[in-house]
Amino acid sequence: MRDQGRGLILFCAIIASLLVAVSCGDKRPTQSGVAAGAAVPVARTLPPLPARPLSPAMQALRSRAMRNASDLRELPFLGDVGMSELSPWEYGARASEMAQILGGDELRALGKLAAAGDMLPEGTDPTTLAGSFMALSAGAVYSPLDKQVLVVGKLADDPLVAHEFTHALQDQHFDLTKTLIQQPYDFDRTEAAFAVVEGDAMNVQRRLEQGDAYSRLSLDGITRQETERFSDYRKDIGQLFPPLLIETFIFRYRDGARFIETMRRSAGERGIDQLFSRPPVTSEQVLHPEKYKQGEAPIAVSLDEKALAAMGWKLVTSTPLGEIGVRGVLMAAISDKDAHRAASGWGGDRAWLFERAGSVPLFVWKTVWDTGADAQEFFNGYLALGRSQGGSTYTAGTQQVRWTHNGRTTVVERSGDRVTIIRAADADVAPAIGLAER
Repeated sequence: MRDQGRGLILFCAIIASLLVAVSCGDKRPTQSGVAAGAAVPVARTLPPLPARPLSPAMQALRSRAMRNASDLRELPFLGDVGMSELSPWEYGARASEMAQILGGDELRALGKLAAAGDMLPEGTDPTTLAGSFMALSAGAVYSPLDKQVLVVGKLADDPLVAHEFTHALQDQHFDLTKTLIQQPYDFDRTEAAFAVVEGDAMNVQRRLEQGDAYSRLSLDGITRQETERFSDYRKDIGQLFPPLLIETFIFRYRDGARFIETMRRSAGERGIDQLFSRPPVTSEQVLHPEKYKQGEAPIAVSLDEKALAAMGWKLVTSTPLGEIGVRGVLMAAISDKDAHRAASGWGGDRAWLFERAGSVPLFVWKTVWDTGADAQEFFNGYLALGRSQGGSTYTAGTQQVRWTHNGRTTVVERSGDRVTIIRAADADVAPAIGLAER
């Protein structure tokens, strides 16, 4: 996004939604040895940035941006923050390097889960996707690995650079890697944390752009404003990436901005500080701030993994997708409005990916909803995905539908307030349904 209205890129772009499942080789504990919510050490080795002095104009931009970020956020800088001006080619190369260092086994496993669930195309390399997404989108970025703001020359402006220096403030005061990179990996929880990080920086950017007028906007007005600003983005970058990635990316800005302003109006800047020590745990809490204030936790969802292991299936990865993930999945087949409505009754979910020698992957996604009517709405929305694939479909019961596509069978089954989705070879579906119903 290369102009003021669209230059909102996050400090790690799509690295948020797919790359925060970070792997650090031997330096990182295994998942089984890490407590829930524990921060994971990150390898921080990058090649040196090009050594060149900033022009006087860029030095002045840096000074203004630091001052504006500190004043609006009411936090002092605890140390100096560098800024490097890169060419588009250098910027793209750095984006790729960042994605490679912050990527790893879990990142690839998450991509495999999404592909097995037909959420991303088969063979998608999330690490390459991450670097490409950032290189295509960003005019400036804060690199927590370099501890610098990287800008693409004339593409940067005061509000955008202040946005990135807000990330530097966050890093100095709250430690961004600790905030964002935790184990065991949870897609939904990570998206919620990113909404705090990006919403905070967006809040500074918008107040710098709009002054007191921003504080007079209604909260719904903030959502409409951000939706409109991202409309061109959807048309451009949205043609290159699946709806799941686009919607979760926009969520961090659009819904993060509304969430942060909701908290700022009730508790001021110190209330925003507290979000970094007690961040929302689901995207639902960001989308519905009253649920954050009430401490509404997701409904736990489980699967008999031991029984599947006894059948030879090896767990590759599992994670909740959350309300925003459900919405992004459904947007591949139904309208944005219908996807929002169908996802809004989310109560909890978890998706699993299993592999077995000689078999196609087994994908299981169990969801639970606030009411039976909410479950039915999601059930209907998900069936639209099957119809969009053009596979053969038939009903095996009033609340079970299956279809075949590319040699795999998908079964969608609703029971009360729960909907279960299984995708695998046809012979493996029935046993998996039996275990999933337990």
